[in-house]
Amino acid sequence: MDKISLKELAFPLIKAIDSFNYLLKSHQRRTAVIAYRIGQEMGLTHEELVDLVVAAALHDIGALSVQERDSLIQEDVENPSPHCLMGYKMMSIFDLFSDIAWIIRHHHIRYSDLDRYHEDIKIQSHIIHLADRVDIYISPDLFILNQKAKVTESILQRKGKVFHPDVCDAFVRASKPDIFWIEINALTMEQLFARIDFISAIELSKEQIEQFALTISRIIDFRSRFTAGHSFTVGHLARYIGQILELDEDTCEKLLIAGYFHDIGKIGIDTKYIEKEGPLTDEEYNMVKLHCYYSGQILSELNSSAWFRDVVRWSQYHHERLTGDGYPFCIKGEEIDTGTKIIAFSDMISALTEDRPYRRRLSIDEAFEIIDKYAEENIDPDILKVLDKHKPEIQRIVDDCKVKAERYYDETVEYN
Repeated sequence: MDKISLKELAFPLIKAIDSFNYLLKSHQRRTAVIAYRIGQEMGLTHEELVDLVVAAALHDIGALSVQERDSLIQEDVENPSPHCLMGYKMMSIFDLFSDIAWIIRHHHIRYSDLDRYHEDIKIQSHIIHLADRVDIYISPDLFILNQKAKVTESILQRKGKVFHPDVCDAFVRASKPDIFWIEINALTMEQLFARIDFISAIELSKEQIEQFALTISRIIDFRSRFTAGHSFTVGHLARYIGQILELDEDTCEKLLIAGYFHDIGKIGIDTKYIEKEGPLTDEEYNMVKLHCYYSGQILSELNSSAWFRDVVRWSQYHHERLTGDGYPFCIKGEEIDTGTKIIAFSDMISALTEDRPYRRRLSIDEAFEIIDKYAEENIDPDILKVLDKHKPEIQRIVDDCKVKAERYYDETVEYN
């Protein structure tokens, strides 16, 4: 496995979660820009600023539905706890982001409620709370410099009650120059992360890469109970199929990561299509088909690492077919390599053995009846023959992944 730094892996995905996010597009970037300037004004250390900006760039990952989004863009959030705690639980999987997870956990804390807490509340949580509200108070329909006084007044009205007084004072100082406001709209995530020199020196181990990939997969899959274990199952099935095909260990590791990442593009898709109780219309299906293209776009920056190029290709091509009837590129024949076929088979097996709003989960035999009819011509008859011989082992992996994923999902939801 090639060496890859935390910056090389995490930054493209953090940026993409903001840029492609169907629910809260650009909100997390804007909040991160505001938080950065306030943190600078408060004299935070480099490490504290890094944690602040990364936490701000991910702070609403626990918001999974349109309903939650609509509640978050109100002037005052009535019940912020669910998405804060969901985000905390998701990010806690990744050890290197343990402090960032803790900041996210409390990022809607009210200053007047501090006495109720018997735990350490980091100042970054208070900063993100205020920065988040600044962005919500800004109207996208009005020129931003004409809103300085009104937004500042809205913040100061809540000083000492909703917002930490020291953070309010730092906001007033930091926001006096026009550049503070101009950069809310203009500063890109790349430019912002360049300013904090985002942890470029940390090289990730294989285990840490797996951990981070699993974290990202849960951000995507947890948007619906019906897909809560999907990418987890696809990853483990893909690695197992690679092993029974006698592929080398490194390739099998890539298959696991590609399985975790393959549906990352669904962050740009409205969850109502996943939750729909009935078949999708042609128009709705066309919307869902975008997710493969989005996956390729989101993961494309990982191509700078030679090791990840296969992962990116398999992820964006996992709905392509030998006949050229797949999507979105309609590639066929030799362009569809073994890794792509393995992810395609794993995706089909996982999907068919999961509950959906419009049907019950299928048994492994029922799933293979459908795959046998469809996949021999469309994916790969030789791989299919091998899979048919290993149905009991495949059933065991599906069942094991289902139990683990549902337990984690239920614990996370119950935690809320």
